[in-house]
Amino acid sequence: MKKFLAILACMAAVSCFYAQEASTEELVNPKNPMDRTVQVITPENQHIPTNLQTGKPKPASVRIEYIENYDEVHIYYTCLDVAFTSDDGTETTRACLEDFRVAHDYVRYSYIKRDKTRHYKDDRGLKMGEMLCIVKFYR
Repeated sequence: MKKFLAILACMAAVSCFYAQEASTEELVNPKNPMDRTVQVITPENQHIPTNLQTGKPKPASVRIEYIENYDEVHIYYTCLDVAFTSDDGTETTRACLEDFRVAHDYVRYSYIKRDKTRHYKDDRGLKMGEMLCIVKFYR
């Protein structure tokens, strides 16, 4: 037993001499994995559908929240509740996501979760409908 402990102690001592030093340049990660800064982007071309009765664009807007380190996008389609349909929201968000994919040099994207729809009253008391899509982009 004593021989075994002696050999183990010698191996530990020898391994200390051959340990490699880590350079500080290798430890620095250019993309901090804990950084979740969000860029809020309003697309120039929002692809808002037109109302068939009036011929004017619907009272809607699109907002994109982009988390660069995770290549993740939360896209919101907001419209007055009277004119809100999930089909219009889906069409509009797909067109805006395709523009975003081309502008930021991504190859494809996939949906992380199902689309969420909610209805609420805004600051002025107007009923609004909102659709949220969470998407992961790939290079």
